[in-house]
Amino acid sequence: PTVEKIRADLKTLSTMTRAIRLYSSTGGVELVPPIAAELGLKVTVGAWIATDPDHNKREIEAAIALARKNSNVVGVVVGNEVIYRGEQKVEDLIDMIKKVKGSVRVPVTTGEIWNIWRDNPDLASNVDFIAAHVLPYWENFTSAQAVDQAVDRYQLLRDQFPGKRIVIAEFGWPSAGYNLLNANPGSFEQASVLRNFVTRADAI
Repeated sequence: PTVEKIRADLKTLSTMTRAIRLYSSTGGVELVPPIAAELGLKVTVGAWIATDPDHNKREIEAAIALARKNSNVVGVVVGNEVIYRGEQKVEDLIDMIKKVKGSVRVPVTTGEIWNIWRDNPDLASNVDFIAAHVLPYWENFTSAQAVDQAVDRYQLLRDQFPGKRIVIAEFGWPSAGYNLLNANPGSFEQASVLRNFVTRADAI
């Protein structure tokens, strides 16, 4: 991406949100935090973790550098659904998280589906906050049930990990695509789910 394209996208986003999350720290994404700072946006940077150790090392080093250089970086997410995809063992991901925690002054976590956190308390105990993905469409809930399901999963994690900050780091509903049993995509459904989610989140 060009600087101009990033700046245009972030200008649009700055009218809708106060913060953004990145999933990588290389390949042009490293340009985002300083441009976001110009627009008053906070940034959570990500290190994309897969199976290649060299790639993972580059991503981690880049994420650390971004967190150190940019005062608007408010957190680092080491990996995205790495355990869910089976690309890393929990203990190896924890080692990566510890390395980043020892190198930055902002909170550090990883992004995983809610049940991965539920089933891996060691992972939860080694992060500064839990970044949980709650994706009701993929769990065959209806659009009318989606927000209740997200709040229920949030409460489940709060109950299991008292005192630990819980963040719903991914949530959404598709505007198009195929029906997944009870889950129907659509623009109306998407708008309804997202509006209701924001309203409920603000109330918690």
